[in-house]
Amino acid sequence: MVRTAIDRLAVKTLDQRFRHELETGFELAPRVSEGILELAKEVFSLHAVSGDPSGRLRPGQIRQVIAAAGAPHGRPLHQTDMVEVTWTLDAGEEDLAVLRRHNHIALRRVRILRLVDEALEQGGEPTQEDLAKALGVSARTVRSDIALLEAEGYRVATRGKLRGVGRGQSHKVLIVELYLKRCTYTEIMQRTRHSAYAIKRYLQTFGRVVMLRRKGLKVRGIAYAVAISERLTQEYLELYWRYDIPEYQDRLAEMVQMVSAGTQHWVAVPKRGV
Repeated sequence: MVRTAIDRLAVKTLDQRFRHELETGFELAPRVSEGILELAKEVFSLHAVSGDPSGRLRPGQIRQVIAAAGAPHGRPLHQTDMVEVTWTLDAGEEDLAVLRRHNHIALRRVRILRLVDEALEQGGEPTQEDLAKALGVSARTVRSDIALLEAEGYRVATRGKLRGVGRGQSHKVLIVELYLKRCTYTEIMQRTRHSAYAIKRYLQTFGRVVMLRRKGLKVRGIAYAVAISERLTQEYLELYWRYDIPEYQDRLAEMVQMVSAGTQHWVAVPKRGV
């Protein structure tokens, strides 16, 4: 079978290298190697931007200096408080899955959501020009992408809009809500243009947040334990409180059970209709 360019790129990811070492060096089955990979990512917070305490960039990441969150507007740039953020420009297999299923435009929009989210978690407020520079496109293209994303209900909190974004949801919350509403993975992937890998991770995190809240932890404690921001923790809790009603109790129980029963239940991405 002839490999496509995307297939060739997929072979070059760190995820694939790790699985290859397990399968050839330790003679593990592909499903087992995938489970070990996911567990390693979870334990070492490898999905988080700040997962490497040394500050070393991982493949696909860049550093960029942007305005600090809360920095006053109207000042010259040299008088504006700035912060250096680490951005995941290329998420490896997750991005390749989006490209394979959709196209490069959909992938660019997914990356915009990710870069904005990472900037906010690191205390920064990116401008549309910052995003355009990182993505190698024009500011006009970014503005067009953001307008489309906001029309679909996403919150895209770029600089100047952060305190005025009452409408819309973060992409992570929107995806979890679709799952709570019993959408399938296939439906969520189609509607949000996100990969199954990313969807699975957001559902995992939400399940842990709910489980820890039921154990009595507060926002700060949950955020620390799950390795996410207090902002996202609060958004997940608000979503949980909205859906903690009889109609969705079975779905919430399923998500919490998947997490409390162990990572192995999350190894295989649910099939169509699950």
